[in-house]
Amino acid sequence: MTNKKLKLLSISLVMLFIASIFLVNSVSAIDTQNNQVSLLCDGNCDDGAPAPPPPPPPPPPSGQVVPWGIARINAPAAAAAVDESGIKVAIIDTGLDYNHPDLAGKFLWGHSFYQGNTPANLACTTVNPAPCLDGNGHGTHVAGTIGALDNTFGVVGVAPQVNFYIFKGLDDSGSGSYSAIAQSITMATNGPDGIPGTADDADVISMSLGGPSGTVELQNAINHALAYNVVVVAATGNDAAPSPSYPAAYPGVIKVGAVDSSNAIAWFSNRGETILAPGVNVESTWLGGTYNTISGTSMATPHVAGVAALAWAKHPTFTGSQIRSLVEGAKDTFGIVDASKVVI
Repeated sequence: MTNKKLKLLSISLVMLFIASIFLVNSVSAIDTQNNQVSLLCDGNCDDGAPAPPPPPPPPPPSGQVVPWGIARINAPAAAAAVDESGIKVAIIDTGLDYNHPDLAGKFLWGHSFYQGNTPANLACTTVNPAPCLDGNGHGTHVAGTIGALDNTFGVVGVAPQVNFYIFKGLDDSGSGSYSAIAQSITMATNGPDGIPGTADDADVISMSLGGPSGTVELQNAINHALAYNVVVVAATGNDAAPSPSYPAAYPGVIKVGAVDSSNAIAWFSNRGETILAPGVNVESTWLGGTYNTISGTSMATPHVAGVAALAWAKHPTFTGSQIRSLVEGAKDTFGIVDASKVVI
């Protein structure tokens, strides 16, 4: 059997290695029950040990920082032009540090398919969000780029008023099954009431993860989301490959590649992108109320997910396909997303 793993799509520039999203081939056949997806993560990712209970958050640092990527895509001015508080972004990742002061009050609902590195099947609610607690840091970093609060400390996200559906589809080591990702996509599309096409459905799904191939279940889940006007955003991958990883490779998905602060496409970024975004040395929220700076197409993807949220806020009567076209067309001469172009 072949164990497929989707991994985090972030990269350590210090160690100069790319976190592989390829399969570890043990035998010749694919076991679709054990297909694995993983984070596109970096050397800062957890080693896979079960996470201890989080300590109380430290006092927030004084003074707010606008990360370079947020400024680069003109997000502050775009966010000031709309009210995105009614937009729900589903993040499929390692969970969320919902106690982080820069993410306070943003968690609405979700589901956990892992506790530590052990498969699980647990609901996450505002009364009991604990099953969706992030034991890695990657999911919390993604969340901060999408929607860290605009306050007087820490960092600010692309769309500071959005709220989150959190799906812990990856374990604390950054790996998860294709089935867990597919189920997360379907649940996000259906919303808390379990009925697609209703007001509580996710508006945007953000996936900073990938693998070298897809599955029928994963493609069906993507198609289900697209059919119900959910905008799906995914990372292209960190293998310097000529084509995106999955699920970004599927038609209809916004495929996000990474650039650095000099507007150059990052050396690790898989090609075949439909839009580029900042993905090198990105500062965002981290575990225990802290902050961290990491790199990868994982970090580029939430910039675009946040822009999609702003686009929905400005154009609530659009279809999902129209929002996707608007976002993919909102790029500057370098091909980098420009949030100001989706709110006019």
